[in-house]
Amino acid sequence: MRNMAGLIFIRSLLLSLLSGLYFSFPAPACATAYDETITAIDVAGLIRINEDELIDLMSLRIGEGLDRQKLARGIRRAFKKNIFNDIRVISEPSGGGIKLTYFVEEIPLVKKIVLKGNENMPGKLIRKTFYYQEGEDFKKELLQRSRLELIEFYKRKGYPDAAITITVKVDEENALVILYVNIDEGEPFIIKKINADPEVRFILSVTEGGLLDQDRLDRDMIKIEEHYKKKRYVNPVVGPYYFSQGELSVPVHPGPRVHVEFTNNREFSKRKLEKELVFMENEEVSDESVTETADRIRRLYVSRGYLNAQIAAGVERKDDLIKIAFLIFEGEKVILNKIDFTGVSIKTEALKRTLPFAENKPFNRNLLNDSRGLIVRFYNALGHLQADVKEIREDLQDNGREMHLEFIIDEGPRTTITSIEILGNEQIALSDVLDALHLDEGAPYNVIDIGDARRRVLSLYRRSGFLDADIDVKHDIDNNNASLIFRINEKRPSLVGKVILSGNRKTKAKIVNRELILAEGERYNYDHLTQVKQRLYQLGIFSEVSIDVLEPGIVKGDEVVKDVLITLKEGKSGSMEISLGYGDYEEARGSLGVSYNNLGGYNRQIGFRAEVSSVERRYIVNFREPWLFNWDYVPLKIFLIREEKRAINIETRSVLYKIDKQSFIAGIEKEIADGLKIGLDYEYSFTDTKDVEEDVILSREDTGTLVISSVSPSLFYDARDNPFDPSSGSLQRIVVKYASKALVSEAEFIKGSFLSSWYLKLMNPVVFAFSVRGGAAYGFGDNEEIPLIERFFLGGRATVRGYSNDALGPKGDDDNPTGGNVFALTNAELRFSLGKGFGLVTFIDAGNVWKTIDDVQDELKYTAGAGLRYNTPVGPIRVDYGHKMNKEEGDSSGEVHFSFGHAF
Repeated sequence: MRNMAGLIFIRSLLLSLLSGLYFSFPAPACATAYDETITAIDVAGLIRINEDELIDLMSLRIGEGLDRQKLARGIRRAFKKNIFNDIRVISEPSGGGIKLTYFVEEIPLVKKIVLKGNENMPGKLIRKTFYYQEGEDFKKELLQRSRLELIEFYKRKGYPDAAITITVKVDEENALVILYVNIDEGEPFIIKKINADPEVRFILSVTEGGLLDQDRLDRDMIKIEEHYKKKRYVNPVVGPYYFSQGELSVPVHPGPRVHVEFTNNREFSKRKLEKELVFMENEEVSDESVTETADRIRRLYVSRGYLNAQIAAGVERKDDLIKIAFLIFEGEKVILNKIDFTGVSIKTEALKRTLPFAENKPFNRNLLNDSRGLIVRFYNALGHLQADVKEIREDLQDNGREMHLEFIIDEGPRTTITSIEILGNEQIALSDVLDALHLDEGAPYNVIDIGDARRRVLSLYRRSGFLDADIDVKHDIDNNNASLIFRINEKRPSLVGKVILSGNRKTKAKIVNRELILAEGERYNYDHLTQVKQRLYQLGIFSEVSIDVLEPGIVKGDEVVKDVLITLKEGKSGSMEISLGYGDYEEARGSLGVSYNNLGGYNRQIGFRAEVSSVERRYIVNFREPWLFNWDYVPLKIFLIREEKRAINIETRSVLYKIDKQSFIAGIEKEIADGLKIGLDYEYSFTDTKDVEEDVILSREDTGTLVISSVSPSLFYDARDNPFDPSSGSLQRIVVKYASKALVSEAEFIKGSFLSSWYLKLMNPVVFAFSVRGGAAYGFGDNEEIPLIERFFLGGRATVRGYSNDALGPKGDDDNPTGGNVFALTNAELRFSLGKGFGLVTFIDAGNVWKTIDDVQDELKYTAGAGLRYNTPVGPIRVDYGHKMNKEEGDSSGEVHFSFGHAF
């Protein structure tokens, strides 16, 4: 496509230049030349992008004089968007100057693909194979090729006489085309009979009476070959299959079969040893391949410390069967008990850390030669350029069970950097260059460190706009003294030119442009380019983003202006999520979510989610505007929620009360520092509370329909390293909810809560997690008791494990929990990683709920317990058992909890 667009551009440019680029018009009778000042600019034929974007790319402005070179560069820029077939520029006199009109011919988009005549072939499969896709560019020159590819597709699917024609209907006004694909499938090839061994027929996916699908047959040939290889046949020959007069024949020549036996293998299983069979890899049984296999098996044993392992192999051939027997003499396992170094002046612990083996582990002699190179490279990094490992002495002890290694090392003289000279730095201060080097006189001479220093200085220059800068490093070593000269060729600094967007078919240019942190005319900063790329990916609407600074630039004095091309590939905007799970309180539960992430091309998100369990049904419609009123990163979130909830006694499963609630929530938030956000939510809800147990009723709002209108300011700080499975950092949150008749609320209260969670990695597999939560609510107005749905409850898998859901705190006459206005909660966990995704947790929880602030006492309910975890990409699946440490009479000793995600 790029080549095609380039040819079109060259044609247009040559024609324009030959005609003077602009239509000329007659001079006045006095023969005075007309003024070439641009008085007006018009655009014709443009549909896919905004006119302002094209005019900006052209770079000509009203009031400026006509610059033909600038115009030619603008046309080249516009073609890089890959949406134009042709661009023509026409001038005409207007208002004492000239009016420019840009006539563009866009590459049309495929609006719709209509399939006709595909009676036996699924349309979805044809569309997947078809070159053209709805919503993508229509390239006319590929029409014949796409037709032939469809015919070939039909032939491979068993329709040899298929005929296809494609009719194009063009909507020039909207730059759209509709493709009508007319298909005459013809008579298919039907398999009437299959000639093949029963073993082969069992593998074949094609059947008698079915189509001769060559794609499926090709896959079947591979499966058949793999089948025979798994059965230890060497170099089986499958096919080629042939079809004649309805009969499909699949010949197979399995070749000789290999039977392998291992004797005396205690350390490794037969399956493990079979992975070393060379003759099964190269499909040839020869004396060389058997010997190589024996050697590989011996090296495998040596890697586990069996230095004296011996492997004997025997081969017996009879007809099409080859028997190979490996007799294994494992010997004693050797443990590396001590490593010594002779001739060294540095700490031996540092040297030991460079080695590929460790003390008190099985000695792997296979790695002995590698250890030489590792030690030499370590010394080279310290400036010992002539260091060498003269000898490695092995001393077997304890009747051959233990190994003592001694490395005899000649460190050689140490080469140090005695001088560093910087030349050519005119635009950047010497102190800044030296800071970037991170090299000091007296430091060891190390070519790797010097190379890294050169790259750091180049990075400094490129962050400062010198994209073409180059650095040459001269090394001069004399008598173990190294002199370094960094010669910098700064060249001209580069300025940002035009930003050209390509590939944003649905997404509006303004959505991309507002993520840019580089402006036309400022110096380039490569870090900014990287940040722009990250920000565009974080939008979640692009699957690929590439940013290229275009060469050559335009020299302007001591600077060069370079355009930047941002090429985008939009990902799928729609998504669906289905989940199933089980919880100790909800029992079976599931959810379905559907979302669209680029509504109207403005990165607006809309979605629907349904969550269903035995105790709750929740339906949510959500909308997100990422930049409210075009304010930088101030998203607006709107939710419409319907909830149907039953609060139950988990032991008896009896219903304590039912809630039907409809809510409207609108909220904004703003990140004011890294990880720190402030937010403000407004909620208006109708709540119908019914079937309430008598002992749960505390206020007149606890039954019937209640309207609550509230605002909730919040402060949120997240410094966790991983929100799903944190191992370091902290999470802080404060939320205040205020409901008042001034906001048209029937209930009046103020309610605040806070959370502070901390995570600390004690050692590699162990994380300590600690959390403190608390809250208080105060009702005012006609009733100081806050409504049931706004009270605090504790107990269950995410609060105080060991107690059933909502079981803590005040209770009614029938011992049903009523919730309270105040709560306090603390949790502490030790999280151990067991490997392969599994983990173990030990925990202590403490918390309680009180009816009012006056009822708060020191008494907390404590539980201790342990749990198992299995990690997934979005958090662990967990099972916890909590044991009550100060249970009351009649309480159970503890509870088991099943859930998803960490408790905090």
